[in-house]
Amino acid sequence: MKKVVDRFRKLMLCSFLTSLLDIIVGILFIIFTDVSTKIIVIVLGAIILVHGLFYLIRYIYDGLGTKFFAIDLILGVAAIILGVFVIFSPLNALNFMGVYFCGWLLVNGIEKIYYGYKFMKANEDIYPLVSFIGILTILMGVLVSFNPFKGFMLITRLTGLFLMASGLLDILSGMLFRKRAKEILQIVK
Repeated sequence: MKKVVDRFRKLMLCSFLTSLLDIIVGILFIIFTDVSTKIIVIVLGAIILVHGLFYLIRYIYDGLGTKFFAIDLILGVAAIILGVFVIFSPLNALNFMGVYFCGWLLVNGIEKIYYGYKFMKANEDIYPLVSFIGILTILMGVLVSFNPFKGFMLITRLTGLFLMASGLLDILSGMLFRKRAKEILQIVK
């Protein structure tokens, strides 16, 4: 069991690093709003693709995926398809960036709600926080797709702000998972 807990914690550390990458890219989007639209969209697609690959790795890593990270197979494939589509899309105008990013936030939020549900079924006391993070992530996706701040904020800055917020929320949930690794892994036995 100790070996499985250590591997689970390593996965959570990798998750932390991908979330840190989100925060860094979010900061760059806020600072460099005058960068080419094509570059911004490609970077966004690459971020989504990296997350999709991480989901797949997490799914197949040491057999944990079939029990705890089962949804990661679906989310990984969806994120990879979305990431590749964003990178190679002929519709790479800034107008579509919000739609692309909305899709990513929806995938990310669904993952959190799934884990919140699994924790609730197992009477794990962190389920309200994990579920709330999922709902908040989905709400950010809806906001970025409609961009109600059009006159106030460029879509690049809004995406950067929400990418940072999503990264911070992912770090928070990853820290919860890592701290409670033994209890969480008891759920999948």
